[in-house]
Amino acid sequence: MKFIMVIVICFGVDCNAIFEQNYYDTKEQCLQVATETTAFMQDAYPTSSGVIHCFSEEEFSLYQEYLKNGGKPSLNRTIQGTDA
Repeated sequence: MKFIMVIVICFGVDCNAIFEQNYYDTKEQCLQVATETTAFMQDAYPTSSGVIHCFSEEEFSLYQEYLKNGGKPSLNRTIQGTDA
């Protein structure tokens, strides 16, 4: 199973989702890079808030479908078993 990193970054109430182009072989690999990315994002955008997810391909597909159907990235949204 492959994993995809999804970054949700918010400036005030305006949130955006960024999808990394790399796929990770394990969730642990994805989470390690997510930890490094979190530190970078906090330094680069100190007035923002955000969350980073490591979705399986199935979870990522559900999240893309949610966004395609008009859903908005959010820090507090749960989508069928994901924390997005």
